[in-house]
Amino acid sequence: MVRARPLPLLLPLLVLAACDGDAEKDDTGGASFSDGADGADGADGADGADGADGTDGSDGATDCVENGTFQLSGIVRFDGAPSEGATVYLWSETVPEPVTATTDSEGAYFVEAPAGDWYLEVSTASGCYSSTDPISAAVCDDLVVDFSVSPDDCVTADKPNLYLYPKRDLPMQVEVLLGRKQRVVASDPQLPPQGWRGVAHPDGTWTAQGAKERSPFLFYEVSLAPEQLPTMQREEGWCIEASGTADAAEQMAELLGLYDFNAQERDDFVEAWRIDLPLARSYVVYPQREVGHLAGLRLRPALPVDRLWLLVEDGAGCPILTEPVVEPMDRRGAHGVEWGVVLGNLAR
Repeated sequence: MVRARPLPLLLPLLVLAACDGDAEKDDTGGASFSDGADGADGADGADGADGADGTDGSDGATDCVENGTFQLSGIVRFDGAPSEGATVYLWSETVPEPVTATTDSEGAYFVEAPAGDWYLEVSTASGCYSSTDPISAAVCDDLVVDFSVSPDDCVTADKPNLYLYPKRDLPMQVEVLLGRKQRVVASDPQLPPQGWRGVAHPDGTWTAQGAKERSPFLFYEVSLAPEQLPTMQREEGWCIEASGTADAAEQMAELLGLYDFNAQERDDFVEAWRIDLPLARSYVVYPQREVGHLAGLRLRPALPVDRLWLLVEDGAGCPILTEPVVEPMDRRGAHGVEWGVVLGNLAR
């Protein structure tokens, strides 16, 4: 919803951030504006805090004219409640980098951007994504756009487990590379912005930098943008009739075995999904061998990593499917493997 409101005398903080398709981010500085009403107080330049540049008495309206900008604010709600920590994105075909703002504890956001045509999107702290109609803003416009995000807008890649098997203890950096609409919603060990740093061990375990205990694998979950889900293949798959979620998880683990995941990796899959898998009478499982466009990995030093994600959807009587041609992973030498799950149309 877009509605006009009076221009405030004091413009809040401008927050800008650059994001690219590989999720390598460079923060740009914020800018705050004063209305210049107290410019006389800044004439002596004692601290320059409140009007060092405002001696001419100019106000926010003059600033927006000079800068060619407009203001945008609103509330982001998730499932009807204010959404704290959500990121609002403004992007334009004429501006090279998106403009972003983060919501406060009341779900409110504010941003100032160059006048023009903008697309609006939002990503909540839990990784749910939504968008509104585009806007066209003139210089000094003060617009309000509210977002309403529902649980139906949440699509994530769940529980990818990454196992690294170097020949010997190997100090490494492991980065997860995401598009600008995505975010990491869970990780263990905690995933810093620059990636995991630590030591990979030949048995597949990991010791994070500064940690005393090993992790059995690297775990993360990432949000997926709505346009990413349709890119997953649905031509080849298996139908699973199961007596419950534990039985379904066991059968899916057997499918992992076809690709040469070892016993421990399959046991970890069952442990992760025997309870968390949504209940259905049947499941369709579509294997995804190419997932770099959904979430990239960068390892330093490099190791070859075979990745398999399962797109799992409600079987609904199990449609006729083409059975996948399975190509087992190459597990010779130093390498890594990863399994993950995307719950397509299954209700959580």
